[in-house]
Amino acid sequence: MKNMLMHDANNGLPTLLELPIIINSLYLNGEKGSNRDKQERCQIKAKNDYEAIQHWLHEYQHKHSTYRTYQKEAERLLLWAIYQRKKPLSSLDRDDFEAYFIFLDNPEPKAIWCTRHHGGNRKRGEAGWRPFVKGLSYSAKKVAISCIDSLFNYLVDARYLVFNPLSLMRKKYTSRFSQPKSILLSGRMLEPDEWHAILDTLEAWPEETFSQRIEKERLRFIIAIFYFLGLRNEELTSHSWSSFRKIEDDWWFYVKGKGDKEGMIPVCDELLRTMIHYRLFLKMPPFPTSQDTTPLIASLTSRGSITPRQINKILKKLAQETAKKFIGYPEKIAKLTKFSAHWLRHLSASMQDRAGIQFKHIRANHRHESDETTRRYVHAIDKDRHNDMQKLSLRIKNG
Repeated sequence: MKNMLMHDANNGLPTLLELPIIINSLYLNGEKGSNRDKQERCQIKAKNDYEAIQHWLHEYQHKHSTYRTYQKEAERLLLWAIYQRKKPLSSLDRDDFEAYFIFLDNPEPKAIWCTRHHGGNRKRGEAGWRPFVKGLSYSAKKVAISCIDSLFNYLVDARYLVFNPLSLMRKKYTSRFSQPKSILLSGRMLEPDEWHAILDTLEAWPEETFSQRIEKERLRFIIAIFYFLGLRNEELTSHSWSSFRKIEDDWWFYVKGKGDKEGMIPVCDELLRTMIHYRLFLKMPPFPTSQDTTPLIASLTSRGSITPRQINKILKKLAQETAKKFIGYPEKIAKLTKFSAHWLRHLSASMQDRAGIQFKHIRANHRHESDETTRRYVHAIDKDRHNDMQKLSLRIKNG
């Protein structure tokens, strides 16, 4: 067993296809994990930890972005349990997770766990692949903890495990890793000058060649549909033109979003004009039909839909060009380098508030579960409250 657990800094960790074989050969597959529930009580057909993780992931196979994130975090934890802790995933206890969360800050030894910069990166599953680039950021660590908690809650519900060790430390880590969401959100909210700079950069986007023009027209539509509809990235990439529907002379966008929750969002005239312009550019009829299953944002090299990762890559390119307009303003440059598709969802809600759209309509448009979620984006009440406080002074005014 000792030889099997030795690392090879040149080859890195085993490929993912090799992992089940390695786990079984080390007797670390979890069949006899100390936290295992009785086999006859188990509600999933999983004999070991690797199979149990696959059952959990299978629940999210239709949500590509969520699946990839969960898969990454589960693999990291499983590899760490085997190679660092030398115990199966189903034997991890509270102290193990305390050590793992510290490990996420600084994965050591780096030669084993971290990819080299400048050409040392390998794709997932290739020999020499490594699961980290460096220690996780605040937000990435928070995501990792949330994913792991989800995994263990599932395995407990499935009667594969007896107990979720994270439940003993959730309160501690929730307080340590959380900040007021309004503060976190403020760092992802574009100021008017930043937003207008993005639009100006888009208008100046090169279009000398046909391929450049295709890229520019697609980018213009991506910006418009995110801004006017407040969609999530995965929603944009998973829907087709048939989501646009005309009901009693009004156009709506039908969406199935987070948690398979269905909704309908009003399509304003400006977005409708942008849609018609883009469809005509693509040599399509100006208005889509309910049978039009063509992806909303198609790949330029295939007929298939573009991926959420590609959407973010396109938007980051636009934001990086925009950042050049803010020479001498390092905070704005740093902010724009973090720009992603989800920022446009934030911006959509905030700008609807600035435009005077009613609170209840903003909540319905963004399909928020509660008023509190919508309130993070709505600043009119905060502005009134701030102005009201100007009436207060140290000296009491007579009358």
